[in-house]
Amino acid sequence: MAEQADSILGKNIQQTDWVSRLSTILLCAMMLFSIVSVPDFNRTASVAASTDHVNPINRFVWLGLLSMALPLIRARWAQILRLIKASWLLIGLFLYFTCSTVWALDPAISTRRIMFAWIEIILAVTLTCTMKDRKYLLKFIFISCLVAAVADLIVWILMPGYAMTSEGLAGIQSQKNQTGLIMMYGLLAGAPLLLYRPPKRERYRILAGMGLLFLLLLASRSKTCLGIIMVMPVLVVLFFKLTHSRMSLSVAIVTSISAIFICIVFGYFIWCEITNVSPFALFQDMTFTSRTDLWSFMFQEIQKRPWFGAGFYSFWSIDPSVQPSLKTSMWFGSEAHINEAHDGYLDLLATGGGSRIYLGSVGYHPHIHTGA
Repeated sequence: MAEQADSILGKNIQQTDWVSRLSTILLCAMMLFSIVSVPDFNRTASVAASTDHVNPINRFVWLGLLSMALPLIRARWAQILRLIKASWLLIGLFLYFTCSTVWALDPAISTRRIMFAWIEIILAVTLTCTMKDRKYLLKFIFISCLVAAVADLIVWILMPGYAMTSEGLAGIQSQKNQTGLIMMYGLLAGAPLLLYRPPKRERYRILAGMGLLFLLLLASRSKTCLGIIMVMPVLVVLFFKLTHSRMSLSVAIVTSISAIFICIVFGYFIWCEITNVSPFALFQDMTFTSRTDLWSFMFQEIQKRPWFGAGFYSFWSIDPSVQPSLKTSMWFGSEAHINEAHDGYLDLLATGGGSRIYLGSVGYHPHIHTGA
């Protein structure tokens, strides 16, 4: 991917000092605000439900970041246009999302969110065309996550009753899953920095920061993020071995892993046959931390607007006064307002539509899967 981007942007682009410095400052400010943001210190579901569609500070900050990027856009206009043309599929998708504001359940919130989405796309394209070294992206993601981790730690020390919820450590974030995501992203950015062989002192600082991120990830009790962090090193080592081995050895490794998996599944079916137990009994009471109930609710809501959806961001962040029926008790966790389906495909179907085609292709029937 990096080589393709270089070929699109041109490998011999001359970087001037002010472009490199301004790009670095913009990247740092963008990452810090995206990850740290403005803490609310009010973790109440009813308050979140009434205010999550209005954030004037967020609006002014993103418009300020866009104004900072204008000199960079002017300096790299040709490269930015080439990258936009190469990203036609992404641009086309967001053009459809822009059109969805016309039929959105809450056109006001949908219009504001699509405006912010276009600002973020413009900033991402601009930084891609002006960053001197892509290592800076990893570095600033790691630093921003580390700043958030230090803030969470301080709040945990000073306000333990607020920071540590019944579900896990949330710190200054709205819920523990958001804290877990920040720690996970920091770890995923910090580990590749070690592959650049930094100086000894810097390497120790990176390891210390990763240690803090991992401890707070454990405290957040985010099982999904922790599982990704535990599995990722194994996958990276396996991928490295496969790409740096002979074809015959790579095929042997893949075949062996597949055979082991098939044997485990086959053995499980034999055990079920011997003990006269249903093969699906193991999964009947599995809720994936109550997400299956949320997914069933999502399927029912998607079926109400199968073709065009609710409109971009006009589902989770909808104003309760516009559609009170969408603000049911199922939309709230014990500590914070739930603002996602924990499944990106369901979120896309709910907001963008197309569910008749998709659910028909996978053989979904609401009366079977949701009990409707």
